[in-house]
Amino acid sequence: TMQYWALEHTEALNTLLLQSAGPLLVAVWSLILLGDRLTLAQAAGITLSLAGVLVILLRGDVTGLASIDFNKGDLIFTAALTIFGFYSVLSLKRPGIHGLSFVGFTFGCGAASLIPFLIVELFTRPLMQVNTANLLSLFYVAVFPSTIAYMCFNRGVQLIGANRAAPFFHVVPVFGSIMAMVFLGERPQPFHFIGFALVLTGVFVASRKPGG
Repeated sequence: TMQYWALEHTEALNTLLLQSAGPLLVAVWSLILLGDRLTLAQAAGITLSLAGVLVILLRGDVTGLASIDFNKGDLIFTAALTIFGFYSVLSLKRPGIHGLSFVGFTFGCGAASLIPFLIVELFTRPLMQVNTANLLSLFYVAVFPSTIAYMCFNRGVQLIGANRAAPFFHVVPVFGSIMAMVFLGERPQPFHFIGFALVLTGVFVASRKPGG
């Protein structure tokens, strides 16, 4: 919810750049809560994949960082990332229940906490129009990036740990670029392939089992 709120106040590029810090926040929470330190391979992998993300988002032009204007929305998004990093680490300590039940419980608690904000919006903003496009958008958000994505992520964290799972944050811009090529007709550029190679190499290195 905070991520969608942040997008009302900032640019998509800003949020994608901030999202690339996700693995670092997970590493910090892992150290604070569990005493887990990044291995050399994990640190190297995160650095490589982060470099790949920057190459993709900045389209190969590092000077683009100087033109980015950070704002209120970026603070909101950073808070959201910090909370998600906390959630990612604590999900290792979840009760022994089915993944769908765990997601349903956490989503239920989240929905209940949003009721006061819903009441405020009912009196301060126009109601959403009920039409096919909006209903399909809600269905997509509820099913794919929410329920299914969280179930898969939670399972991944259970299997390989938070520090090894976190670098997969950096795959998001890769898939985003591929979808832009497929659905929006964007032509692949050299920086795409350089970025993809760095991200995939970094994720592979960081997610390997220690000693494997």
